[in-house]
Amino acid sequence: MVWSSANDNWMSSQPLKILVLHVGGLTETTLGLPALRALREHFSSSHICIATSASAAELARLGRCADMILPITRLGSEMLSPSLFYRSLRSARLLRQSRFDLAIELHQSPESSLLLQLVKAGEYLTAASAPSRTGLIHTIERLAAALTNKPRPSEHLAQRYLRRLEPLGVRPIETEPRLTTDRDADVRMEKWLKKNAVTFGELLVGLHPGAGARINRWPLDRFVSIGRRLIHNFNARLIVVGGPSERSLVKQLVKAMPEKRALALQAPELPDLVSILARLSVFVSNHSGPAHVAAALRTPVVVASSMNVSSDVNPLSATHVLVRRVSAEMIPEEEIYEAACRLIRINRASSLWAP
Repeated sequence: MVWSSANDNWMSSQPLKILVLHVGGLTETTLGLPALRALREHFSSSHICIATSASAAELARLGRCADMILPITRLGSEMLSPSLFYRSLRSARLLRQSRFDLAIELHQSPESSLLLQLVKAGEYLTAASAPSRTGLIHTIERLAAALTNKPRPSEHLAQRYLRRLEPLGVRPIETEPRLTTDRDADVRMEKWLKKNAVTFGELLVGLHPGAGARINRWPLDRFVSIGRRLIHNFNARLIVVGGPSERSLVKQLVKAMPEKRALALQAPELPDLVSILARLSVFVSNHSGPAHVAAALRTPVVVASSMNVSSDVNPLSATHVLVRRVSAEMIPEEEIYEAACRLIRINRASSLWAP
């Protein structure tokens, strides 16, 4: 049965067990946090289980919006990892054996479609059954677009997730993703920094030269130039981060920096990445999952983006700058550098006047 907002009798009581299907990458998982937190707040006495991608499962845990998190292998590269695949099989077996009062498909994906066939629930709220932008708001947006000769802005993905929960009476409690670090990961990363002779109070700058698609990557030589300028002008220490497929990029970038001024953090565990990102004075990145994670930590972020103006997956925070052009090659180095300098100065001033 697909959930209908007309089912008012069911709305009068809270479900005891809720399953949320939210199998996506770091970007989708991060942008889903406001919806997940609102759901947690609304159904405070319910047991909430989130089925999310194996690579982003720890991110959902750090979001503190569920009682149980089940990692699900995404179709594609994650399936090549035996450990992730085994964990996914265990999660699928548990889902098949469990019974839920409500199953919610928050992020529509091939994985969630498969899981819906396994899940037994009293009610289902699927992406297809969520309310659409119709009526007066839709009409006004179309009229404004026609009068100004500008394309109608697309609804942000985070807002779309929140709207999918409206039939349940769930209302937003925050509009931006928010994350906290893991204490054990903080201890590990503190030891890692000390081992690499990073002293307390040093200016830490993060660089992420990778991206899901090569076409979205800002040229590596410009990351090199930005890093050298930040080292020379701010005496910064650089931390270059990258995923499993970005080892070569990270190695090249670190090698191009002055000796001992850049550290490589290659394919870190997600809690460790979150802990490091939270320590940075600024994070310069392509439009990627780590940029969203940093923004959710309130770390100042400069994003080099080749996505269009109405992108529905832009970072959400008050401390980020998005520098965009129609292609990554056209994004000017000077604009990225000036944005990074501005955010560093603002961050330093905020620290100086903090109580």
